[in-house]
Amino acid sequence: MNDLTASLPGRLLRPGGGPRRRGTLHRAPWCLRLAAGAYRPVDKIPPAFERRCIRPGRFAPPLDNVKTTLHYVMSSIHFTLPRLRSALLLSPIALLLAPRRALPARRLAALGARGALSTDCYRAVLTIMCLHAWPTALSGALQDPEAPSGDAGWELRVLDSESGVPLGGVLVSFPGLGASGVTDSLGIAPVPPGIRDSLRVVATRVGYSAMDTVVAPPATGSALDLPLVRSAVALAALTVKAERAGANSRELARRIFEREVAVGAVGMTRAGVRAVPAVGEADVFRSLQSVSGVTSVSDFGAEMFVRGGDADQVAVLVDGAPVFGPYHMLGLIGVFNPDAIESTELYKGSIPARYGGSLSGVVSVRQATGAADGASFSGGLSALGLRAAMKGALPWAHGRWLVAGRKATVDVARLPVPYSFHDINAVVHLHPSEEHRLGVSLLASNDRFAWDFLEMVEFGHSIRSDWTNLVSSVTWSWARGNRISSDVSAYLSRYEAGLATGPEISALVTRNRIRARGVRAQITVRGNVTGMRGGLVLEGGPVDLSGTGTGAYIEGDASGTYLYGSAFAEVEHWIGALRLAPGIRAGTERGSSRVFAEPRLSARLHLGAFAVSGSLDRSFQFLSVLRDDRHIAPGAPMWFLRGESQPVSVADGMSVAVDYWRGGTWTAAATGWTRRFSGMPSWHPESSRDLSALEFHDGTAAGWEVALQKHAGLLRGWVSYQQAWVSFRDGQAGEYSPRWDRRHEFDATVSIADPGGLSLSLRATVASGAPFWYPVGRLYGMAYDPRGRVRNENTPNNPVEGLGQREDRFVILSDVQGRLPHYGRADFLARYAFGWGDLTIVPFLSVPNFTMRENVLAYRPVAETPDGRYLVRERQFPPFPFVGVDFRY
Repeated sequence: MNDLTASLPGRLLRPGGGPRRRGTLHRAPWCLRLAAGAYRPVDKIPPAFERRCIRPGRFAPPLDNVKTTLHYVMSSIHFTLPRLRSALLLSPIALLLAPRRALPARRLAALGARGALSTDCYRAVLTIMCLHAWPTALSGALQDPEAPSGDAGWELRVLDSESGVPLGGVLVSFPGLGASGVTDSLGIAPVPPGIRDSLRVVATRVGYSAMDTVVAPPATGSALDLPLVRSAVALAALTVKAERAGANSRELARRIFEREVAVGAVGMTRAGVRAVPAVGEADVFRSLQSVSGVTSVSDFGAEMFVRGGDADQVAVLVDGAPVFGPYHMLGLIGVFNPDAIESTELYKGSIPARYGGSLSGVVSVRQATGAADGASFSGGLSALGLRAAMKGALPWAHGRWLVAGRKATVDVARLPVPYSFHDINAVVHLHPSEEHRLGVSLLASNDRFAWDFLEMVEFGHSIRSDWTNLVSSVTWSWARGNRISSDVSAYLSRYEAGLATGPEISALVTRNRIRARGVRAQITVRGNVTGMRGGLVLEGGPVDLSGTGTGAYIEGDASGTYLYGSAFAEVEHWIGALRLAPGIRAGTERGSSRVFAEPRLSARLHLGAFAVSGSLDRSFQFLSVLRDDRHIAPGAPMWFLRGESQPVSVADGMSVAVDYWRGGTWTAAATGWTRRFSGMPSWHPESSRDLSALEFHDGTAAGWEVALQKHAGLLRGWVSYQQAWVSFRDGQAGEYSPRWDRRHEFDATVSIADPGGLSLSLRATVASGAPFWYPVGRLYGMAYDPRGRVRNENTPNNPVEGLGQREDRFVILSDVQGRLPHYGRADFLARYAFGWGDLTIVPFLSVPNFTMRENVLAYRPVAETPDGRYLVRERQFPPFPFVGVDFRY
């Protein structure tokens, strides 16, 4: 008995209360401890009794509080520990051996006339406890120790010790059982069933002191409160900046893992984005290209191809509103200013029901919300652009604000370069009360590209492309306690794009316009074992796509107005360690007979540090980008709306994953997936852009991937490997591989952050070559070649005869496919932060492809002989150092 009690941790827990001071029981007489078996605190022990009855060396209940004493005596039935039944059977012996001693004289004098009774009170209480506990111990001893308990299951509720607020995301482990779990938004951590004995519990969370204690199951089967004490977290100077919850990569990943049963969902913090070497400066999309399940096609594009799908099948959202042109510089970088972004979430394949309209994935970007007090300034200058951002607090409604802007460096310097861009971000968040939130978000961007061919100035030949985004949203959020919350948002997304080729006075122009307006309302109800989220979405607007004539990038007209109404529902239910999450999104399109239903079924089984997840899902997509996979045109994406007679794109997917969480440092995942596509718009194999010749192809994709990430320490980063197969069939039942079909890909991103201010990052990618179509010759006639530098043998001195004009010779591609050589690239980033008063300056050096590997982008023919054809390689991004500086004030 003494060995057992001495081995208990420093804190004991009682239902409805906090940790109890160890030692109160140990100072009680040994016979009392033997009779009780072990000390198990119970609910509602009167404070007066606890303060006055249990004293060093004696057990003397106050005689003026007989009711309190009897309450404690009757509650002693719950003191029994099954493993100590034998000790309770010896309680009569303990009674006989109990010392017959009186209280000290000074104590008797203090009690006055009642002092004569206090000597026997000690033995009276002990007698009642023995008579009460002995039959219970006897019946327990006769019971099969392996028989299941009839007690109801119970839960642990983790609270903040100061405010009493439930804590979500707390890692709770049970070392004696080899099990663990994480608390939900209500602070509830389910306990393995069948626990009738005291249980050791270890609870940890960032910002709180770790607790290692022993708890006892409550008699009523209710929740047992476990308070955690706040603890300061030491931060390294200059290299780590305190941000909102989720600034830590593991915390963000864990929050997504707990909130969604979505296979493969990942998060990227602002610090994570900055740690990935990119072209020129930090970029959200290029950072996401480094995670498992995401593929890129070339060094010149930041587009993402997720699990066998095209780039336009990944929806991009900013504060819940869609962005149709999310790229700058012909797709070289993303449209999001890294200074204005707080976090990014990527859903791969397994998409929650509330997100609709995309087949392969969703990128949800959340803009920063400003500072709690005061004002701060940040920005940067690189070879790509000049950035600036300011944020602060409003003097009313606990408001916060942020304004950020970015402009192309060549435009600021007024250099004679044919490209310029700019973007603006603005955010206002108001908190008028604890229950209400109001947010306003704005993103505006503009890109312009104009290339006048110097050889043909007299004819004014040129290629011009421009596109603009204007995305705004207003969101009102309401929460009632921790159980019910709702969100209502209205958004507007305007997109305009144009592509003109040929002589300036008679250019062939393709234009694309979208005016999307939408309203979204949802409500979330949380329970201990069951939760639900449901809502309605209404979105629509005009979509115009047209070309002015033959030779334009798009020939024909595909204009119309769409209006979708849909409802979604997501349900989550716990069955022991199994978490079920079915969902559905269903709706209809106005003006047609299209009715769609997107069922999703996800499940996750928690097995200690491991979790096994699976999902089945179906998705529809009505808006798609038209592109020529053989002749890639620089410029804006062109979206089109399907006619009533054209099929809708559909994807059916299945995925299974095993996730592993080890403490606060390591995470790992292994995933297998398969997908089936139908109704994918394409011009293959004609390479025409006549809308009347548009085909809709079917395809399949399958693959598997593994990933390992280290979140903390001097050395951190992630590595991943994926193997995938993608195949499509055209209208003639011919099978081909799309340009994003990389069979093997290995990615590694590693960063070292020194407390002195120096940080180094390295990203390496090795992958199989992408598919391409062999060129077989050149043809006279009207066609489109975005390069424009096509020589005519009849006029060798005139290298540019015209763009989209007759009697030019254009490359013709066969239906035979090959693969480019293996792709390999390594990027390097070095940053050094130093302070100058309140100003922090961070100069950086970014070197893409510092190994100088000549990756092949495509092949083109340069000569034809009777012996064969000769092809010349076109290179991808060369090694080019980018120097810049970031600053914070």
